[in-house]
Amino acid sequence: MALTIKNLSISIGKKEILLNESIGIADGSKVGLLGRNGVGKTTFLKAILGQIDYSGKIEYNGKAAYFSQHEDLNQNKTIREILKESVLIHHQNPFEQELHVIEQQLSDPIIHKNSSQLEKLTERYTELLIKMAQQQSPRPTNKIKSVLRLLEVPESWLDQTIGSLSTGQRAIVVLAQIFSSDASFLLLDEPTNHLDFKRLEIVEKYLCAFKGTVLMVTHDRYFLDRVCQTILKIENGKWIKYNGNYSAYVKSRDASFEAQKTAYEIENKYLANEKDKIARIGKSPLKVKQGKYREKLLEKREIIEKPDLDQSKFRTHFEASPINANVILELVDLCVGYEKPLLSHINFNVSPLQRIILIGENGMGKSTLFKTIEGRLLAISGKVILNSQAKIGYADQELKDLTNNATLYDEINSLLKDCAKTRQQLSMVGFSANEEVFKLISQLSMGEKSRLNLLKILIEKPNLLLLDEPTNHLDIDAREIIEKAFLNYDGAILAVSHDRYFIEKIAQRILKASAGTIKEIVMKK
Repeated sequence: MALTIKNLSISIGKKEILLNESIGIADGSKVGLLGRNGVGKTTFLKAILGQIDYSGKIEYNGKAAYFSQHEDLNQNKTIREILKESVLIHHQNPFEQELHVIEQQLSDPIIHKNSSQLEKLTERYTELLIKMAQQQSPRPTNKIKSVLRLLEVPESWLDQTIGSLSTGQRAIVVLAQIFSSDASFLLLDEPTNHLDFKRLEIVEKYLCAFKGTVLMVTHDRYFLDRVCQTILKIENGKWIKYNGNYSAYVKSRDASFEAQKTAYEIENKYLANEKDKIARIGKSPLKVKQGKYREKLLEKREIIEKPDLDQSKFRTHFEASPINANVILELVDLCVGYEKPLLSHINFNVSPLQRIILIGENGMGKSTLFKTIEGRLLAISGKVILNSQAKIGYADQELKDLTNNATLYDEINSLLKDCAKTRQQLSMVGFSANEEVFKLISQLSMGEKSRLNLLKILIEKPNLLLLDEPTNHLDIDAREIIEKAFLNYDGAILAVSHDRYFIEKIAQRILKASAGTIKEIVMKK
């Protein structure tokens, strides 16, 4: 087994993430880890690596590498310098402990009087030192080069600092580190977020061909279908394991739900009939005794719980401020960038009810364009013409506009200044319970932060949404709820996205950033 877990329990504060759960994952498996935002998927991965406390037993074979959705690269180093550094490798072995024990034994003069025992200890000590050296051996340079070619990292990137890269480019650098390591067990937390279509396909193919084991959190439905052979769902403190990819999981889950629903309905009908019979039994001593006997039989019956698909229950609606115009945004020969232009000669209009998706490779300047339209960056040249009635709502992909040391309630109430409205708005994006509402934003999962960030923007009723990767971090249920809300939104949407399901549902027009400019793609009908 690549991973063996026995009687695992994990708690964060008063919240139980997992309770006395056991599971095994075979060598070479590709497992998708699913569950609603905040259910504990990232916490579970950290438990495997020993980064948080837990009870029970976790064992894995070989060396493990971890892709975190919170990448922590030195912003001042170049890509070339970062790639020379080996990614942190985690491993479970008794080498260091056993070496320490042997060193103590070898320091004992009595051992040196027994040549046979001394020889055995020395041989074992040498063997362990060799194994330790192998685990700490540097990566061969040619492997790094082949991974860079695989991920299509151009030579021009290598001398750029990490701080100058886009979020997607930084993700590619971390993946390059992990893929060029000799780890046989990959723990990947949202590896598909921020990646362009080209890199998504490359990573899909790489993981499918990878000989080791992969356990990953992702809500990319296409990616799950193409890479995973097993789905592991965290639900109500338990694991449910499904064989097959995401589509197979959905069919199996729905079939199980329907079977449980039928059993629940039959049982309830039976109980109602029995209780009705008991109620109509006469009041003679014999009949009363018979009634009590029937009641005891009912009490002994195994309770069938009402089935639950464990889906997000919130429903939301986005309002837009009215606008009376044919064009809400016009870009005229716009050029955006920093010291050098990233995108030039940009010319397009956005109408009040249009839904436009902008695609393109990482680092092309898509986020820079949004920051320029919103006013955070000055244009190098050209014009951004906003209608006088336009109200922009901008959602950046790094969620920098949230106040981490504030509670959810504080963040929203600072805008609404009304307790009841604040609670109502928070419930619209799935935050209803007191323990959720008064939680610090810093303690939220990235998916929960994404929902809160979207709510914060939409409270102002913007009629032009600039959304930079809006489905990143959201669980699948939340994505589908948000997608439906966008379809019923009465404003304009301009979104950067590489979520293939989202694009298929939302896009009325598709623009592509390539070759230093933006062109419209003719959509297939």
